[in-house]
Amino acid sequence: MSYVLGIDTATAVLGVAVVGKDGLLAERSTLGERLHSVRLIPFIQDLLVEAGIALRDLTGIAVSIGPGSFTGLRLGLTAAKTLAQALDLPVVGVPTLLALAAPLLPGGIPVCPVLTSRRSEAYAAVYQQNGQGVKTAVMPFAAPPSGVSARLTPFRRVILAGEGAWTFRAELKEMLQGKAVFTPKIFSHPRGAVVADLGLKELAAGGGADPFSLVPEYLRPPAITGGTPCEG
Repeated sequence: MSYVLGIDTATAVLGVAVVGKDGLLAERSTLGERLHSVRLIPFIQDLLVEAGIALRDLTGIAVSIGPGSFTGLRLGLTAAKTLAQALDLPVVGVPTLLALAAPLLPGGIPVCPVLTSRRSEAYAAVYQQNGQGVKTAVMPFAAPPSGVSARLTPFRRVILAGEGAWTFRAELKEMLQGKAVFTPKIFSHPRGAVVADLGLKELAAGGGADPFSLVPEYLRPPAITGGTPCEG
């Protein structure tokens, strides 16, 4: 039996989940970015109990690799790498924007997940599902709202999801002139279950990597002021 642990610490919501070939076994999430470092390991421990499995039963780990909070990404990647090395398991790095978009893709309409950067910009991408699977129509990028709308110009209709879509809703709605469909706020953050499920599919297809080959996808380098990295 295949069981994959999914970890997402890229945003203000901490999410962890375990999925198997028959679907979700257990999931936990909570809002509060400053407490991610305190909650992550206890969440994983409790999650495994709820799922009825032990660490030794895991067959892989999936972790959100960004973009997102610099501190959050480092925390999630460190936890995933440490567990994978200790258990000799493969790891799948899941783009945070893809994890946010994935549940919305089966409708066939392009999905633009949007997260906010602390530099008053947005992180965004465009994904689309077709008969061959999921296509990255616009690679992840960082830009102000005007830059997001400019990249969406070629699309006749697009779904916007994520807390960034709500943060910049007024600007995006005006610039996109009726072609944007905004999802409810419940879709503002990626889920640990989606990260785990994408990881399970990647591993089933022969993917996965050595844990120490994974690096975060910041999109922008951390700003250094007085030796202290600034959040993204």
